Amino acid sequence: MKQREHFKVLITDPLVKEMVNQANKKFPEYASKIEWIVAEKGDEQELIAKVPGVDILVGARNRITKNVFDKADKLFFIQQCSAGYDNVDLKTAKEKGVKVSNAGTAGVIPVAEHTIMLMLAISRNLVRSHETMKAGEWIFGQCVAKVYELRDKTLGIIGMGKIGSQVARLAHAFGMNIQYFDPYRKDTKDLEFPAKGVSLEELLKTSDYISINALLTPETRSLIGKKQLEMMKPTAYLINTSRGAIVDEEALADILEQKKIRGAGLDVYGEHGDPPPKNSRLLKLDNVVLTPHIGGVTAEDIFRNFYVNSLGNIMRVVKGEDPQWVVN
Repeated sequence: MKQREHFKVLITDPLVKEMVNQANKKFPEYASKIEWIVAEKGDEQELIAKVPGVDILVGARNRITKNVFDKADKLFFIQQCSAGYDNVDLKTAKEKGVKVSNAGTAGVIPVAEHTIMLMLAISRNLVRSHETMKAGEWIFGQCVAKVYELRDKTLGIIGMGKIGSQVARLAHAFGMNIQYFDPYRKDTKDLEFPAKGVSLEELLKTSDYISINALLTPETRSLIGKKQLEMMKPTAYLINTSRGAIVDEEALADILEQKKIRGAGLDVYGEHGDPPPKNSRLLKLDNVVLTPHIGGVTAEDIFRNFYVNSLGNIMRVVKGEDPQWVVN
């Protein structure tokens, strides 16, 4: 990339504000070349006001909309501090010649572990067992022969990228059989065990557990609706640690209420990082385990994601090198 003497960098998400200190600590020789600005909230109105004159945007959860791009007169690079980038208007970024990078291996380890955790939690009735124990109840009899092992079950993975592949590795260690749907996966030579590529319909009809690990794109938005959910085995579980908008949540609530599948484990809802609505039926069901989008926020991965991968990529650009992990 072109050599520049000065960079104005806007951090759109206060969650990433420690990057300023980490940059000055790790790259002191470049401190004089970078002017850091940290947004207070990072909503559209604030970003529109602060983006003029900015060369680089750094973000995680906040939406970078067309309105923000229209005021970004000098912007040429966006560093997204996560694996997903559906909060960035990629169409407008491409039109304006702005490169967008994600954080490479961000989320791979923690999201894969979280996926397995949700599989175990819903299979073993963990949440209800915990709650009833604390209430002084003993539900041993209700659990006998009604909690289930992972071994010898079939896991169907939707989206066999970095995270999906790591889920497959962990599941294989539990003795599960792996199949996947991913039209962009050419082969599985990088895996040390068998993994069968199948159609989405076959995966839905034959998997005991279905894990959604695809990125949210126009192709995957609403990929799993009423029709697809009704293909699942009545003994199957759905796990979503990717993006809520890939699944029709109303249809999923219907299926769970009617006990047409055994259960679900969810870490994501709606759009990018949104909590479920307070009146969501999913909040009232006893055959679903819910977590607040914490799959990728372990202390270890936040450090790798923000201050190794993302910061390192920004410094490549500051040095005049091409960024890694460009997604557009």
